[in-house]
Amino acid sequence: MQTLREMIFGKRSERLASLVGEQLALELDDLQTDATRPAPANDDAPAAKSSDRPRKRARRNIGALPKHLPRCEHVLEPEATACPCCQGQFQKIGEDVNEVLDVIPAMLQVLRTVRPKYACRSCTDGVVQAKALPRLIESGMVSTALVAHVVVSKFA
Repeated sequence: MQTLREMIFGKRSERLASLVGEQLALELDDLQTDATRPAPANDDAPAAKSSDRPRKRARRNIGALPKHLPRCEHVLEPEATACPCCQGQFQKIGEDVNEVLDVIPAMLQVLRTVRPKYACRSCTDGVVQAKALPRLIESGMVSTALVAHVVVSKFA
């Protein structure tokens, strides 16, 4: 205690007085006597219910384009639909669908690019699918026409 008082009220007390001055005002004698402790917080009590109905989940639009816009669909088929090893016909097992927002002057539309996946039932040679077309913005949802329209509209 004496060292602390010398630090606060000693020769260089101006520096520490603002930091520790409030703490010295505490009554430290309470520690030696039986000071009454405050009542513990009532954390075990059940929380008050706000309502009986379940809370609605937030609606988020992550990557979905509006349903009301017209869609124009392009299907990219692989070059060959016959198995190279057994010449059997490939069977469609799935497809990847990518949607981008496109613009026709004064009209927006969604261009859908469908890439069907094919596999052979008679052998386990793998899955055949057409390569995806490159995009102007990787992983973007806009076509080159929409980017050009935005740039021209902004600067022209």
